[in-house]
Amino acid sequence: MTAAFIGNADARGQYPKRAKTKPVPEFSAKSYLIADSAGSVLKEHDMDAVLPIASISKLMVALLSTELNLEEDLSIPTHRTVQSSIPKKVVTLTRRELLTLALVKSDNLAAQVLCSNIENCVDKMNAKATELGMEKTHFEEPTGLSSQNVSTANNLLRLLMVAVQDPVITQLSRMPTAEVATAGKPIKVRNTNPLTSKYDISLSKTGFTNPAGGCLVMILNSTAGQRFLILLGSKNAHTRIPDMERLVKGLDSN
Repeated sequence: MTAAFIGNADARGQYPKRAKTKPVPEFSAKSYLIADSAGSVLKEHDMDAVLPIASISKLMVALLSTELNLEEDLSIPTHRTVQSSIPKKVVTLTRRELLTLALVKSDNLAAQVLCSNIENCVDKMNAKATELGMEKTHFEEPTGLSSQNVSTANNLLRLLMVAVQDPVITQLSRMPTAEVATAGKPIKVRNTNPLTSKYDISLSKTGFTNPAGGCLVMILNSTAGQRFLILLGSKNAHTRIPDMERLVKGLDSN
């Protein structure tokens, strides 16, 4: 491999410094698929492997939540079992604001509050999965922190094909940054998927826990048309991005 250099040798004949480059990790995802807008799978690897899906679970919570009044104020609990970007002084947020935090920042408390305001929420999440034909999918709770929240890349394609029809989910999940107003300082968050700033994306959701590894689902508007990309079980939260970029770069051949 040819060495890369930056700068110029000065008049005293010093050699330029060698550029510092970070090594790109090997592709590590356990399962992935690429599909077109009709749901036809163009490329896949182990797409039927049942794996933990971490915060991809929040897409199902969002799908149920958007059926309700988005401007309704929901109470924020004072006792918390998860970390959150929501300041402790904030006592209410609207359902839309909580959806923003859950989809952009992947805020776990936001997902919990959304679910607690849906009667029999987890049962409904599983019922919706059954309705969509996601026969290898199961939810234990709304955040994805449980390793018992499992699915397959193939099952998640069914979820994405429904979620992309929801204008609230598509609008919020693809935002590179978001701001939620409060009585104090606004809550400012960045999307957990930095590719939302790089590509024309219709929908995005990330996930990560140690059991699940790095997970990422995206709907990309490419020159070849809309493409659904689903990636599960990347080594960690950092490798899921270069893993996904490899899939995006391979779209020209699909």
